[in-house]
Amino acid sequence: MPIIGARVSAETKVEFESLAHDRDTTSSRLAALLITDFVKHEKAASTEAIPPQRPWPAAAPVGRTAEAKTEQVFVRLEPYYFAELGRLASARQWYRGTYLSNLFRAHLDRRPVLCDVEIQAVRQIARQLAAMGRNINQIARKLNTSLETAHLVTSLDFELVKMLIELETNAVKDLIKANVRGWGVNDGEA
Repeated sequence: MPIIGARVSAETKVEFESLAHDRDTTSSRLAALLITDFVKHEKAASTEAIPPQRPWPAAAPVGRTAEAKTEQVFVRLEPYYFAELGRLASARQWYRGTYLSNLFRAHLDRRPVLCDVEIQAVRQIARQLAAMGRNINQIARKLNTSLETAHLVTSLDFELVKMLIELETNAVKDLIKANVRGWGVNDGEA
């Protein structure tokens, strides 16, 4: 069956769902009944010579409202492409629509769009880099407070620290490059 959707305030949604529950039905079925009733009422009014007083509000012009933050697009796909879209979306733990939206965003903005797994990987790397930074700050603080511990710094392999930081930095760059390539976007910066 075709679907009609509408955006309403959170309060209106809660009240409507409560009214539907009071009538032992779902909010979708109640909305369908209201729409059907409205269509019947409008048809009856259009056949009469003098339209009766209508209980329905005048329709607002179609367009973006203050409440609407996004717009919808409906896409028809052949079964093979629909299945592939589902596979790609589920690999990122997204809905099909979210995947298509992010695919468009990646192509239009030419920037990576990260899924939760990728975001967690970046966060883990950021935590590791932050821990390294804290350790380096502690070493610098020790050196600034007392030169007696300066000999301990010679045991620290700064080349190893530099290599670890570069390793983590390259991991982020590789993740971003793979993400952008995965969206089919050619990005010279990544």
